[in-house]
Amino acid sequence: MTAASAVPAGAEPEASDPSPRLPLWLDAALAVAFGLFYAYDVWEVVESIVQLLGVGLSFTAAGWAVMIVALIAPLGCFAAAFALGRRRGILARVALYFAGLCVSAALFLSLTVLLGQLGGVVV
Repeated sequence: MTAASAVPAGAEPEASDPSPRLPLWLDAALAVAFGLFYAYDVWEVVESIVQLLGVGLSFTAAGWAVMIVALIAPLGCFAAAFALGRRRGILARVALYFAGLCVSAALFLSLTVLLGQLGGVVV
């Protein structure tokens, strides 16, 4: 053991992480707050399915595939934003959550158009 590699008793080695970690309560609060917006996106797809089925329309196989992808997309966007923001600061996490919401909304609109183009709804 050399003198350069020895750490005095009671002293912690320097952390290699340049940004300070967020407190657990703040991390959880951000995840819950943005998670509610992502949950609304999921509910929006469920509502669309229920409304279309409620007025007597049904889906083709391609229509169901599009709706299932639209249902899973917000969950995947949230998981990606959460995973990418784990070791980042608060502003980066908020930006990632917000970017994930934007991607989720764009996917929902694109998949809605695709549903119409494929003829996924049957009268």
